[in-house]
Amino acid sequence: MEIQFNCSKDELIRRSEGCDYCIFEEILTPEQRKVKVLEVPVPLNHAHRVSIEYACGKNFAGVCPLKYAAMRAFPDDFTACQFGVIKDFMWDLGKKFNKPIGYHEAIHEWTKEQDLGRAIQESYAQRFRDVWNFGHKKIGEDKNAVMRQNLTSPLIYEIVVSTPPVYELALLLLRKLIEESRQRDSIGR
Repeated sequence: MEIQFNCSKDELIRRSEGCDYCIFEEILTPEQRKVKVLEVPVPLNHAHRVSIEYACGKNFAGVCPLKYAAMRAFPDDFTACQFGVIKDFMWDLGKKFNKPIGYHEAIHEWTKEQDLGRAIQESYAQRFRDVWNFGHKKIGEDKNAVMRQNLTSPLIYEIVVSTPPVYELALLLLRKLIEESRQRDSIGR
């Protein structure tokens, strides 16, 4: 699909008219938002459409050049999904503090080492990686096998920000699911 622009290739891609906010305008650098990036093929390692859609969160069905730019900018689904959960975290922080919270303020809070209720120093970002790793599974047995995330980004977010008892139970459940999956995979070997 080719997108036509009536502007210079050095102009910045802007959010779609129907969107009042776009996370990609905040996290992509000006160089990553230039129209000319859309002429570059999507790299082999890139975030997939489902991860980009979650990061966006608007369910905008039309063509969105910023999403295409983000596919070229993010090296993997982990990065795109974490941006998406930070966007949700911004909204939750805004409700908590009764004021709009920007991306940079949210990322600071997301990565800050603190006691999240388990009497240890940890960050939401560390929790995200831990939960992400539990859901990452190799699909296939041959040389074409790929790693795929089996957990949805919204579920990962809910686990990451949950209370300590719920977080511990979720990790226990994920460990048990991995154990059972390995047992099924070993049948017939």
